[in-house]
Amino acid sequence: MMSPNKSKSSLVVGLTPEGYEIPDLRMTKPTFHFAKDSSGSMLIQDIDTVKLNRSRRINYFVPNNIGILMSVSTKASSRAKEIFDRKFKNISYELDITKLTGSKKDAISTISQDVYDYIEEVQSAIVFAYTALEAFANLSIPHGHTYKAKKNSKGIIESYDKAAIERWLSLKTKIKYILPELYGTNNVEKQKWWGQFVTLEEYRNEIIHQKSIGATEFYKAYFKDSIFNIINCIEPVISFFYVAHQANGKTNEVWPWLKDHVDIPTVEFQKNQFEVIGNVHQGFK
Repeated sequence: MMSPNKSKSSLVVGLTPEGYEIPDLRMTKPTFHFAKDSSGSMLIQDIDTVKLNRSRRINYFVPNNIGILMSVSTKASSRAKEIFDRKFKNISYELDITKLTGSKKDAISTISQDVYDYIEEVQSAIVFAYTALEAFANLSIPHGHTYKAKKNSKGIIESYDKAAIERWLSLKTKIKYILPELYGTNNVEKQKWWGQFVTLEEYRNEIIHQKSIGATEFYKAYFKDSIFNIINCIEPVISFFYVAHQANGKTNEVWPWLKDHVDIPTVEFQKNQFEVIGNVHQGFK
């Protein structure tokens, strides 16, 4: 099935959301289309295609951009936690070379490799967690939306359209001021995750905007247990706005799958929006 307004094809994966099993948390949610007169319904999953060469192509369910970023962060965080627990928190694994016998050079080289592996995973988790939140914030802002900032020192009120918001305003500003306005939520600074998010942004900026090759002090913050709560604040942040959106009776196809929120976007079926081009058994025309 293909929509004339889209370049993507779609597959009917069911008739109703009941009984739908999520194949992969990284995929875009299906959309439930129903006839207003109760004459029928269908659950549609978008499909995309990549041509490898003239005779070979890949068909796959469209991924959710935010879900992909969250997955990269989650996997890196899990690998970092495994190193942290197995090596750094394990008292039987000695990390102080003054207490080790044998070659000090070999000992510290081995420890250093573990530290480098850990830093790589933590930094990957931080950057992709932050990028997931930034993608979520930007995708939440509708076209035509304008944000008016408070008066600056010159008494001027600056206005930002969607493009300007995405380009010039920090993620902290988007989450603190713009998203609450869009989703109708209360003060985000009172949320448990707010401090974790602020720290996540600080850590991300330290990675991206490094000013000196010799500045490595910021790595030391990664060796606290709290680093994993900071990285994993992604889902609580998104869930906060998700709940508000849901309470207003709304769903959005750009939302990723979340552990505690598995509702599916619903729209009224419009026959003229679709063209049948094949089926799962016979393939596409």
